[in-house]
Amino acid sequence: MARIIELEALDFADFVLPGDVVCWGQAAAEPLPLTARLMAQRGHVGGFSAFIGIGLGETPDPAYTDRVGFTSFCGTGTNRKLAAAGALAILPVHYSDLPGLLSGRVDVLLLQVAEHPDGGRFSLSCACDYVETLVRSARVVIAEVNRRAPFTSAEIGAADINALILTDRPLPELARSVPTSVEGAIAEHVASLVPDGATLQFGLGAVPDCVADLLSDRRNLGLHTGVLSDGPMGLIRAGAVTNVMKPHHRGVTVAGTLLGSHELLEFAHLNPAIAMRPISVTHSLAMLAQLPAFTAINSALEVDLTGQANTEMVGGRYVGTIGGALDFLRGARASAGGLPIIALPSTAEVKGQHRSRIVARLSGPATIGRADAAIIVTEHGIADLRSLTLAQRAEALIAIADPTLRDDLHEGWRSNA
Repeated sequence: MARIIELEALDFADFVLPGDVVCWGQAAAEPLPLTARLMAQRGHVGGFSAFIGIGLGETPDPAYTDRVGFTSFCGTGTNRKLAAAGALAILPVHYSDLPGLLSGRVDVLLLQVAEHPDGGRFSLSCACDYVETLVRSARVVIAEVNRRAPFTSAEIGAADINALILTDRPLPELARSVPTSVEGAIAEHVASLVPDGATLQFGLGAVPDCVADLLSDRRNLGLHTGVLSDGPMGLIRAGAVTNVMKPHHRGVTVAGTLLGSHELLEFAHLNPAIAMRPISVTHSLAMLAQLPAFTAINSALEVDLTGQANTEMVGGRYVGTIGGALDFLRGARASAGGLPIIALPSTAEVKGQHRSRIVARLSGPATIGRADAAIIVTEHGIADLRSLTLAQRAEALIAIADPTLRDDLHEGWRSNA
């Protein structure tokens, strides 16, 4: 039975052994009081490693690397401070592989959980994803029971928890930015592809949320996604999402992580229309392939003229992730009427220079290979690469690149051909 410990009395040396691997929930699910105390006691605990997901708080800090070795699947959010300092080890795997890889490595799991208003029942709240597997495999599970955390369907038993710390604090939010005119134009092109009855997956960023804003006139949409954010929440509220066309989880939105505003977290609280599920469900190719017109909407940092996409690195720095993009793109390709979409602006400002994000040659890794090439969308149009030869792909991609940079791309293609 879990014992209740006052935060001020929590001594991590009682739970974390030198050389242990510690993991905690990501984004809004990070148990911030626990991770802050762990970092403060790192010298007392001794050297250990930490596996982290998307960072929204201040835990990913190079100052803590005197005792802590940080590893992650992503360089997003506040993880970028570690990456910029060369203090973040990247595990370059598909998101769908994380549960299996981590279950044999993580010794101590730190959670933020919600308690049901009736008492006695606990929920993983904002993130089920890979931590659901670790609840069963970690040697020690310490949970912050936050009174303000939303209670979702990802329930865990009290017997799975070794120690409880009671708190009452606001959760970190990821506020939506105002979309630019370019992002709006990209979203219009993407939205034009989505039919009634499609099942949607939205990646992170302004463009996916902007796409969601344009789909409120659709009927009987479904949602099966790794991350649920404010844009898709708006579709549920508008009645465009009913989930009635899905062969499994009918009538219910499936998500692995909540990432958005306080309004989103309140919306998810005790909401029977939202099913929080682990990666084995959200990223299952077998399940995705069964979804009607499964439409995966993700982004990339750059796409080359053969259809390869880099979602990880810019200027030699790890700022993105492999993540679940390829899992979802392959699911969309396997779905009847599915749409594997990569949406990105045609240009970026790099050190004051106007550079194309449609490139002759990638500057980073080919996260998505040419055999998995998708429908590429920029503010200048749509290029469906799925049935095109290499030369045809180059022409289609140059046609949706920035008009002022197309001649350079033609020359780059001829030089590399």
